[in-house]
Amino acid sequence: MPKHTPRGDVMTAFTRPWLETPDALVEKGSFHYGTFRQPFRRINPLDADVFPRLIRNMRLKEWQHFALVNDDIYISLALFNAKLLALAQVCVYDRRRGEPLFYERKVLPGAMKLPSELWDDRASYRGRGFVVEIHNHLNEGAHHISFSIAATKTLPAVKGQFTCFEPLEKNEPMIVCLPLGKGRALYSHKCIATAKGTLRVGDEEVSFAPGDAYGLVDIHKGYYPYVMKWYWATAGGYRDDGTLLGFNLTNNQVRDQRAYNENGLWVDGKLHLLPPVRFEGVSTKVSETWQINDEEGRVSLTFQPEVFRFVDVQALVLRSRYRGPYGTFSGWIKDDEGRTHEIEQFFGMCEDFYLRV
Repeated sequence: MPKHTPRGDVMTAFTRPWLETPDALVEKGSFHYGTFRQPFRRINPLDADVFPRLIRNMRLKEWQHFALVNDDIYISLALFNAKLLALAQVCVYDRRRGEPLFYERKVLPGAMKLPSELWDDRASYRGRGFVVEIHNHLNEGAHHISFSIAATKTLPAVKGQFTCFEPLEKNEPMIVCLPLGKGRALYSHKCIATAKGTLRVGDEEVSFAPGDAYGLVDIHKGYYPYVMKWYWATAGGYRDDGTLLGFNLTNNQVRDQRAYNENGLWVDGKLHLLPPVRFEGVSTKVSETWQINDEEGRVSLTFQPEVFRFVDVQALVLRSRYRGPYGTFSGWIKDDEGRTHEIEQFFGMCEDFYLRV
């Protein structure tokens, strides 16, 4: 496995290289694998020689997910296109009330737009009574997110307008292309960012302000196996000195996770790469905690669920089983220089994900 020297004077047992970013994700029919320093100008998985061209788009799974968070509210927003089925989702979990408001629209894949670059392009779904718009604007260092969903018999109307700030001169996103086998790969762009915006639920309006609010960005395209599965954990929070910390931890189907993974810790915008992790004690009960650890002594977290979101879909060849708890993380993570960062009641989410399609 190739090695690199982490920033600072301390070497850790785990290392993986940061690579300069090529112009395109795929060149001459092949993916560029690795962890990259800058966003790709062209995100072009359809140019990979991995399936017959006529079915490549049908096998490509792609989504954009944003978490928008302040002390009281966690918004999880996603446009997910599995090609046989596409989902537009907005979940608003108000910790003061203890129950999530879950809005979902199952749509035809062609009704959803997902972009092939992030510098100045849009992801969107626009349907009657359900609109989600995402303007990826990395040339201006920001993502603009808006949504408007009409009231139903059981849910109030919800509307939001947010900006996640990702200035590349200050923030180091985690940009990876990771092997899934037989020439297949996943691409992901993740970061934690300061955020601002306004949420309206029914007649109540809540402001999200920088210094209190933050956003977690998760943009993804992949040629997954017929059965997709993973565990995922993410959260963030501000320390007393105003430093924003956040992490992304995944155990998935990537080959050789010591060389290729999407695990990282952000400290005030700087990214520290982490080893593979394992999830233990995974349960669907709020009374039972999850444990997330690695083998290098750099990650030790306990996740305490507060509430679960369940999604189960059975439709012909499609089978989905999703368990998405919201809750708090406690423990610690060590950065590249060996410094320990305490994680004290950071609020976030986990996923136990299964999809056969």
